[in-house]
Amino acid sequence: MRLPIRHITGNLVFTTHGTTWALWRVAAANYSHAPATAKKRRLHALESLVKTLTGEPMLLSLCPQVDPIAVVRAMVADVDLKKSPRYERLGCAVLDQLETMELTGRTDWLAIPLPPLSHKDAVLAVFSAAKAEVAQQLGLMPAPITTHEIERRTEQAKRMHAQWPTGVSMRPATEAEILWIYGHSARRGLSEPLLPDGTEPGVRGRGRTVAALGELLLAEGGTDFNNRKTIPGNPFARRFLQVSSEWGDSYQAMLALSEMPEAFALPGAAYLQQMDDLAYPVDWTARLVITPGHAAEAKTRKRARHLKAQAAEYQGDPAGPPATIAKHEADNDEFRERLTSSAREVEIRAMVTLAVWGTTADDAQDRAAALSSDFGATDYTFSRPVGEQTNLWHAMLPGCRTPWVITGYAQYLLARDFAMAMPWCGSQLGDERGGLFGLQLASGGARPVLIDPSRGPRENTSASMAFIGELGAGKSVAMKSAVYNVLARGHQPGKPNSRGRAVIVDRTKDEEWARFAKACPGTTQIIRIDQNAEVSLDPLRLYADSPTVAARFCESFLTLLLGVKPMDLEGVALSEAVQTVLERPEPSMPALIDELTRRGEHDTPARDLGRKLRAVSRKDLAAAVFDNSLPVVDTARADSVVFLVNSLALPKKSELASDHRIERLEFEKVLGRSLMYLIAAVARETVMRHKDEFGVTVFDECWWLTNSDEGLELLLELLRDGRKHNAAGYVGSHDPQDIGPTDSDKGAIIRGLIPHRFLFRQTTQSLASRGLDFLGVDATDADLLDLVTAGLSPIDLPDEEKPARAGECLYRDLAGRIGLMRVLIPEDAAVKLAIHTTPSDYRTAA
Repeated sequence: MRLPIRHITGNLVFTTHGTTWALWRVAAANYSHAPATAKKRRLHALESLVKTLTGEPMLLSLCPQVDPIAVVRAMVADVDLKKSPRYERLGCAVLDQLETMELTGRTDWLAIPLPPLSHKDAVLAVFSAAKAEVAQQLGLMPAPITTHEIERRTEQAKRMHAQWPTGVSMRPATEAEILWIYGHSARRGLSEPLLPDGTEPGVRGRGRTVAALGELLLAEGGTDFNNRKTIPGNPFARRFLQVSSEWGDSYQAMLALSEMPEAFALPGAAYLQQMDDLAYPVDWTARLVITPGHAAEAKTRKRARHLKAQAAEYQGDPAGPPATIAKHEADNDEFRERLTSSAREVEIRAMVTLAVWGTTADDAQDRAAALSSDFGATDYTFSRPVGEQTNLWHAMLPGCRTPWVITGYAQYLLARDFAMAMPWCGSQLGDERGGLFGLQLASGGARPVLIDPSRGPRENTSASMAFIGELGAGKSVAMKSAVYNVLARGHQPGKPNSRGRAVIVDRTKDEEWARFAKACPGTTQIIRIDQNAEVSLDPLRLYADSPTVAARFCESFLTLLLGVKPMDLEGVALSEAVQTVLERPEPSMPALIDELTRRGEHDTPARDLGRKLRAVSRKDLAAAVFDNSLPVVDTARADSVVFLVNSLALPKKSELASDHRIERLEFEKVLGRSLMYLIAAVARETVMRHKDEFGVTVFDECWWLTNSDEGLELLLELLRDGRKHNAAGYVGSHDPQDIGPTDSDKGAIIRGLIPHRFLFRQTTQSLASRGLDFLGVDATDADLLDLVTAGLSPIDLPDEEKPARAGECLYRDLAGRIGLMRVLIPEDAAVKLAIHTTPSDYRTAA
């Protein structure tokens, strides 16, 4: 087999039959789970682009193999492995894990044959191509394409690109990328060349390197090339193509779109986008013939006359003309009306070809049958014409002429109708580098999802994350995996003071976060807040070198503890006493009590405050703040700091619903609520202390923090200032209202400052709806509601299937893309033993 390619340079392909093609690499846009406004915007952009294209463009969407080694390289790209030996071992374990998977991606392209610059140029191009072909047949080296011709065609392609609307982002393809397209087509299912990223230097050889790609043997229905007497057998049972090369035999099955529904409506019409949701990878191409509306309108008039003539033939028949004639007349009238409604409207003759493959011929045919079955209920029919697999294979290659067989499957559409197929809408998630956080559930195979936790501050945005889900859905395990990612990747080359840090508030009875932190890389400090506290959290002592911070934290803590309103006389007296104590040497809570007592001799509010504080200081749980004999907590040394607060009683959300109930809370709950605020304040200051360190504060079940204005303000400050201080907040809850209440201005801002959002299973309809709204999609979408309530890690699965489905969620990444993924537990033996809280027999991602 010989490809009809004569020369490749830049994004241009010169063919042996005289035409010149230009190729662009298209940036896909996530569609499946995108907000309704984003879907409409994408549809409008695609429609506008199609109306601008001319001639016979070709749309391609191909599924490249993803190299496990490339994934691991992206994981360790910005990590100092000398200081991170466990992360280096993790990379080796991930490599072993990924090599057992079929890793795929999706990449999109636009190829257009450039129109001749003049009639003379068209004749000269054909003559030059024929001359080169004759030279090759004679064993001579054909003359290369002239530099002048390359410059003229490059400028023509640039002008054409400049005239297109900007809604669909694309860039000129490189020579390496164009060569990859041909190599991928020949080696589907084999060890194919890796997809270039567009930054490679130009290919050497002035465009002649494509010759090696023609060294292929194509066998319709398969054959044994070593035994020429082999007969393929029944062609109806062997509708596949065997592509043999030095890399082995690739078994591919090509299908052509033969039937479509009579009417189009989203989401069902987005059949090209739905290729990305199947359980196996699918390549597709669409060859278009675009005719301006004014030229196509003449054909509709001719068809209208023909239909009326058909109806007239039945005038003498009492039964009248068949109903199909009237229906075809109505369809033609509608088509004609839409075609003439805009001067920019075009008629599109679309010829769509699909390719699937497998390790054997049977695998390829099984996937082809499954593809036809998957679309069987939607009136989209895909055919595999007998004996035409080779021609369909050529139909999927830029530069090849359109085979006659594919013209028989042409579909006549308007621009919007074709755009509703949503081409170039394959989903992508995560960052280009970072830790392996999960696998995207799209396009068959597995797509690794990498997350770089510190990318946000580097790119002037937030790095905070929110995890929403019901009990047992996988929320806490995902949070722990994210924390592991921070601690394991913290050391960066060339930055001796860099490290990852995490400050965690652990409210669980079995101290699960403390157990997990000890299993993570780095050192761990456990701070227990109970009757036997060993360190002091006195804000006046802890932040004595920063009076402003000390005063704010102290006053907020005491107003919560004592039920004081800041602008009442008691609040003013408290503020004055705090300022006085901070101006003296060795400020502390006992010193504040003494100051209030002294002021109380002449000031009633100060006297009352002093009595209250002295009574509080005698409580055993208050020792962590009021005992001057305890050393001040030092959170600067450890990589992870865990506050164990399971001894603190907290008010229920119902008890905080009204001021009347708050005033009658038990003292233990009042003290617990106040101490939790103070701990959160210490956590915030700890992770924001050094800009060389990327730190996160972790608030699981964060309602205890956000149920007060002070706590809400504290979280807001963390999210606002985190970017400047290289820090972030990780928050989790069952209800997004706990993270950012919608009835609060601060809550709305907090929601807007969290770019990474994970939504796990929510079997309750109302919580699922609120979770989808928090994710940024249509909360009333029936399909999305069904996915969240029943499709994510379903509860009713057999026990043997649950491990493979654990950890499924919808993820909104830093770029705002939303997709379906499954969180993976880090391949670290110590972490795997400590990460779970479920009392079950299996240990899998959850």
